[in-house]
Amino acid sequence: MSEESRTKTQKKTYSSLDISGALALGFAEKTFQTLSQDADNALKRPWHKLERGLRIGRLREYVAREKEKMKLCDEDSQALFKLLSTALDRKMLSSKASVTYDHEKEQITEVKGLVSHSAASGHTKYQLLEKKITGTQKKRSSKETPTLISSDGT
Repeated sequence: MSEESRTKTQKKTYSSLDISGALALGFAEKTFQTLSQDADNALKRPWHKLERGLRIGRLREYVAREKEKMKLCDEDSQALFKLLSTALDRKMLSSKASVTYDHEKEQITEVKGLVSHSAASGHTKYQLLEKKITGTQKKRSSKETPTLISSDGT
């Protein structure tokens, strides 16, 4: 080896690559396909397994459908979205029991506990009813608990 070749960085040759670099492109293409499939299937998961950003997107879409259905003004629809996003942050909408989500259509069909109130001025106000958390209560028996008496009198 000459001294000149030792100081230069040697270029590695890959025998498995052809001149066009098809193997490298095939790997990148497969990776891209896998990532795009994951992105397509992200909204097909149940509500309680969706990431926060995807949930917010579904809430926006739900508010847009409610706006069309109830003929809400922009102010009312913004208030509804703010209410729902605050409830999501408070973990009130994180369970699958609180939101009915159709993962085939990828949309929210119902938010349980959401109540609308129409005012005389034409505005619609929304309220999210919270479930009161009640602890489990023991049922007290009316009888006293029996005591064990031994035969020797002690």
